[in-house]
Amino acid sequence: MFPARSPHRRRPALSPALVAACCAVAVTAVAASPDPRRGINHGLVPNVPNAISRPATWPTGVAPGLLDGVDKEKHVISSIRRNPGAAIESGGQPTGDAAAEDGGVVQAAYEETTAAALPTPVSLETAMVVARVGPEVVLESDLLTPKALEWLESVSPGLKPEQIRELRLKICQQVIDQHVETLLVYVDACREIPENKMPEIRKNVDKAFDEQMLPRLLKEANVANASEYEQSLRAKGQSLDRMRKMFFERGLAQEWMRKNVKDDGEIPHAEMIAWYQNHLSDYDYPAQARFESLTIKTGLKRSRQQAWDLLASMGNEVLAGRPFVDVAKSRSEGPTAAAGGAFDWTNQGSLASKRLDEAIFSLPVDQLSAIIEDDTALHIVRVVERKDAGRTSFLDAQVDIRNTLHKERQQRHQSEYLARLRERTPVWTIYDGKDGKPGQATLTAGRPDDKATR
Repeated sequence: MFPARSPHRRRPALSPALVAACCAVAVTAVAASPDPRRGINHGLVPNVPNAISRPATWPTGVAPGLLDGVDKEKHVISSIRRNPGAAIESGGQPTGDAAAEDGGVVQAAYEETTAAALPTPVSLETAMVVARVGPEVVLESDLLTPKALEWLESVSPGLKPEQIRELRLKICQQVIDQHVETLLVYVDACREIPENKMPEIRKNVDKAFDEQMLPRLLKEANVANASEYEQSLRAKGQSLDRMRKMFFERGLAQEWMRKNVKDDGEIPHAEMIAWYQNHLSDYDYPAQARFESLTIKTGLKRSRQQAWDLLASMGNEVLAGRPFVDVAKSRSEGPTAAAGGAFDWTNQGSLASKRLDEAIFSLPVDQLSAIIEDDTALHIVRVVERKDAGRTSFLDAQVDIRNTLHKERQQRHQSEYLARLRERTPVWTIYDGKDGKPGQATLTAGRPDDKATR
């Protein structure tokens, strides 16, 4: 028993038919005209055409800009318009007397383009060059993914423009090393793969992007189709074409890395044993226990005696035959009360309460403890199962050891491959300077200065 106790605009493309017609006219014109290099036949006099002069009605002998003594109605400017220097009037084609007064000149209609029809301006900061890997140029927009831009937008309110700019550069700095490694492999792949094979590879990768990646991106962005997604990307200085390009570069680099970094060799048994002996502490495990707990918190507008009496009555219910799980679900105030007070495998020394930890790893299994008091609560616990401390044997650990050694070997080969690529591929970033800050990169042969990156 538990007693109660006290504790830009582009030009339109020409159609093929129009181009062919223009070429035919040009060929006919060349064939019909005499060859200017041919000599004049004997007995023929060359026909020299008269020079085309100005009409007699045009004013002559007047210095440019001076109209004194000249009938202004017959001046060349007046032949275009009666009121030279007046504001240009917009509108439709004049008729009747108006057309006669203007000398038959038809004024073109003019429609002003409103500001709303112009595209939304995008900051040129996203076009800043932040790195160069061989012939490949890395822009700031290549490193700022839609998720990064979304996070940046969420923290931007209240920040100054220079603070936002600093955050953008920090994001780029965090991901630029991985991006440079990807481009090193990509450039090597482009160097080795035949040029005529690249279009087919690009087509297959783009298809994979549209079928696998794009639906997930649309779902994450909560948009209905690719057009809406494209609009949202362009508002942030991104585009689907750029994302396809990045996807292609990463995909090709991953496949090329697997091709050049292979590790099919078997790990010798002796090497695995040596690894095990050198890492014995990694295979030691502490004592573990699964247990149940009834808990009443102290200090919740109840005295210590009241808390003690509540927990004692709960323990007596269990001793009387009521299931521990039912008592815990109905009355316990512990963190796992809803699960019947059950705690999964717990390592010795991992509990915050030292008194509770000592009790769990010293009590007989399947026996209720006395009331245990710590700084925040009162507890009654029962150990369900316990395992003593020990060490995983080599026989049980050898599969894990083999996988670990394979991974280490592959990482070593990958580092060696990337080192070889760096030796023959120029790499520059804006963070190469002092303290990794942009704008302080050291100028070396073949590398642009900071001004060239903007």
